[in-house]
Amino acid sequence: MITLLGAAPDTGNQGVSALCRSAVAGIRSRGFDRIAVADHGRGARRAFWWIGGEETGVDLFGLTNNRRLWRGDCLRTVSALARLGGLGNSAARSILGSRAVLDVSGGDSFTDLYGEKRFQAMCRSKRLALDNGRPLILLPQTLGPFRDPQRKAEAVDILRRATAVWVRDQRSFDFLKDELGADFDPARHHLGVDMAVLLPETVPAKPLPDEICNWLHDDRIPVAGINVNGLLYQRETEACAAFGLAEGHRAQASAAARAVLDSDPAMRLLLVPHVNRPEGDAESDWSACRALEDELRMTYGARVATLPQIYDACELKWIIARCDWFAGARMHSTIASFSSGVPTLGFGYSDKAEGVFAECGIEKDVADLRVLDAQSLGRVVRASLRRRSASRKTLKEQMAFVRARAGAQMDMIADAIRRAEG
Repeated sequence: MITLLGAAPDTGNQGVSALCRSAVAGIRSRGFDRIAVADHGRGARRAFWWIGGEETGVDLFGLTNNRRLWRGDCLRTVSALARLGGLGNSAARSILGSRAVLDVSGGDSFTDLYGEKRFQAMCRSKRLALDNGRPLILLPQTLGPFRDPQRKAEAVDILRRATAVWVRDQRSFDFLKDELGADFDPARHHLGVDMAVLLPETVPAKPLPDEICNWLHDDRIPVAGINVNGLLYQRETEACAAFGLAEGHRAQASAAARAVLDSDPAMRLLLVPHVNRPEGDAESDWSACRALEDELRMTYGARVATLPQIYDACELKWIIARCDWFAGARMHSTIASFSSGVPTLGFGYSDKAEGVFAECGIEKDVADLRVLDAQSLGRVVRASLRRRSASRKTLKEQMAFVRARAGAQMDMIADAIRRAEG
């Protein structure tokens, strides 16, 4: 059995779900039939996911960084029981029975930027494998930044002990080389690409709203998609302070959307949530999209619509792939786009977007929200829209290379699992 950590499919964040499903599909297609995935549920369960046109069975088990020590999904409890042989705990048994433990840290959470609780969750899950003699393989992810020297030392110790490490951007790779020093091994430490470039598309199981369905199936109607980041939009004061945005994201998102709609009277704008949360939740992309739609409809009427938040990562990729142009601040919404050959503009608010885009050869297609105010972002959007025909041709060639690289990367990960078994 192979166990996957740091990619819980039940967070509502479809970027994390994209990494989960990409990993499961990639590993399964390379001969590893039994895969267990940690989520936030309770106990051991069996699930069946529809990925790329086929049903895929996975084992699920709960593993949560909470203080409810009496619960079997508590990470601290699981760690203690694993040292005692598992004692009937499904999570501990999964770790102890694994040929290898894969960990993707949610793509960007192996850092201390998000606070002590999340950092310790990332470390504890990895030590769960290391302290029980299981091979730990870190899948392509961003490393750091680490602002606290003690936390950095803790992270570097884990990196040093891991069987193999893949990162998805040059800055993380440089960090790995610098911090490991003489322990850096090109056979174990690799610069790769985000796994979600290989995420399969799935036709949505639930029908699209009639209006949106008509747009996407009528070749005469140009459709642009924009993902609005709920956290940046709804907590813009905090976001400006935390990320150093050049202007509040409400103004940035509005300027981008208006630039799209003003570019062509026939253009339709589809607002795409990529983090699903209840209405009113601070991180809800859907709430942010609806707020922007309400603003825009006063001027542009029915040329704007928001996609319901009922589609999974594979279905969202199918929908995004049918746009003529796409932009977004949730990085995996843009990966779904450019990996499908859709001309894409990433709205970057940290270094990770440019790093991931650079590994795919399209770093010029990142608009840095820390530098661009609303007016400047509007100009960048208009320029991106004007060159979308040329961008589509370039992407077709570039993505063939990137997908081949991602496939070779997954082959290497599968080989690392086999070698780790000894």
